[in-house]
Amino acid sequence: MQLVTANATRFLKLMTIMLFAGLTFVSCNKDNDDVKQPAASVEGLYTGKYGFGNDVPDTEYKLNFKAGGVLQEIGVNSGAVTGQGTWQMNGNTITGKYTMVFSPFNVYSVSGTFNATTKKITGTWGYDNSATDGGKIDIAKQ
Repeated sequence: MQLVTANATRFLKLMTIMLFAGLTFVSCNKDNDDVKQPAASVEGLYTGKYGFGNDVPDTEYKLNFKAGGVLQEIGVNSGAVTGQGTWQMNGNTITGKYTMVFSPFNVYSVSGTFNATTKKITGTWGYDNSATDGGKIDIAKQ
């Protein structure tokens, strides 16, 4: 009977040590000094300029990237919505397409790179489904 008790005691000791080691390993917590801050939100009103072809952008321009993927072109002087459509983000690339709210209801596409540090979008615009056949854009979040 002594042999069974000695084996049972050794087994219990071994299991206790393994349980304690496992709990110690699981409960250790690494300091999170390298926690990443959330990226700046792209949503908001952007003002800047657009240009034609390869020209440096020189014509005033406003785009409003709203929650839920709603994109609006805003009249520079009136502040009224002049175009409406959708936008999406893939990594730091933002694309959008919108239709003017007045006749002849032209359709425009935009594509650019969002810089979370400077809160700027630089890229291109175009007609219909092409975001490259119009010119360049350079806009910053307000």
